[in-house]
Amino acid sequence: MKNNWILKNGSSTQDFDSFPFAFRTMFAIAKKASETGKFSEVTLGLSIISPQMDAHGDYRRYSYEAATVMATSSGLLTAEGQINSKEFKRKY
Repeated sequence: MKNNWILKNGSSTQDFDSFPFAFRTMFAIAKKASETGKFSEVTLGLSIISPQMDAHGDYRRYSYEAATVMATSSGLLTAEGQINSKEFKRKY
């Protein structure tokens, strides 16, 4: 595994250079799913795999909920639950 963040959407995967880019794509997929009424079904299949390992030697895996908490704490999401484009452009 490279030093990439991997977004898993069901059986498909996409590589990203950093968590913010992976989360932004995950957020867009979830937003589209909420517009079609399949939010809970789609978010169950979404996860981000970190290049960092946990204490057991496994790659860290973030569900949609965990990734949202991480994005909120790092300022990538606004209080209203939208992508913070100003913060995203400044840092990344």
